[in-house]
Amino acid sequence: MAYQIVWTVKSSEDIEAIVRYVARENPQAASELGRGIYERVQMLIQFPDAGRVVPEIGQSDWRELIYRKYRIVYHVNQRAEAIEIARVWHAARGDVEV
Repeated sequence: MAYQIVWTVKSSEDIEAIVRYVARENPQAASELGRGIYERVQMLIQFPDAGRVVPEIGQSDWRELIYRKYRIVYHVNQRAEAIEIARVWHAARGDVEV
């Protein structure tokens, strides 16, 4: 069963801010980072439970993938067959705010 990827407004804002920040020093690296995050998420279409449970939430339907230094936090909505990307959070920021 293939799931649909849904980016929340907050997760889209997160990626825009990350890419904008990195681009100040290295536009090519910023582009690669944004593309890499997007590509990492695509695996969830076929494997929605691939990520680990988010430790600070502790519910099996809240998971995260790690890409470089970023936590891609998502909710598995089985009823809607959707992966809702909630946040893209730099690991140095500590606990994620969903």
